[in-house]
Amino acid sequence: MKETKLILILSLIVTSYFFLHSAGMASFADDYVTRSGKSLYIEESHPHGQSLSNIHLKSSGFEHNHSETFEDRDPIKSVYIGDLDGNGFDEFYIITISSGSGSYGNIIAFASNRDKSLSMIYFPTIQEGGEHFAGYMGHDNFHLSESKLIRSFPIYLLSDRNTNPTGGTRQLTYGLYPGEASWQLKIVDLADIK
Repeated sequence: MKETKLILILSLIVTSYFFLHSAGMASFADDYVTRSGKSLYIEESHPHGQSLSNIHLKSSGFEHNHSETFEDRDPIKSVYIGDLDGNGFDEFYIITISSGSGSYGNIIAFASNRDKSLSMIYFPTIQEGGEHFAGYMGHDNFHLSESKLIRSFPIYLLSDRNTNPTGGTRQLTYGLYPGEASWQLKIVDLADIK
């Protein structure tokens, strides 16, 4: 009888774990630290399933720390720390990619204000990119290289299906620049690779 109860209890625990995980309650959390020792704690949860995330951010070590939650965002694909403007203070780049067949990318980014506080970095929409996004249908990849943010994606011709792009790959290079009211990522180079 005791053995049966133990098996039942263990079964309930395992079932509860898998139910919570499949219902999107599983979360990810990590602390990202700059070269100067400042950090950004990033926690991702999925309260409505795996296709949308709530992303909670909390900085530490700055004179004025920042805490913010972004609800119903695309899931996090990767996080990078880099100094794209070369001012000696690292920025945080959170790459999000939509679920589904498109895999559209976006960025939530923060610049360090001389390690005193963080300011959000403006990332332009695809519509603002105009001709840079001709043939774009998602499937984004992002990485940092030599103080630049690189975005690459397949180029789709008019006759292409979503599963078979034939136009090669486009690579957009972004630099970080001060704007009127905030930091901005701007496209500085474009290369089509056949």
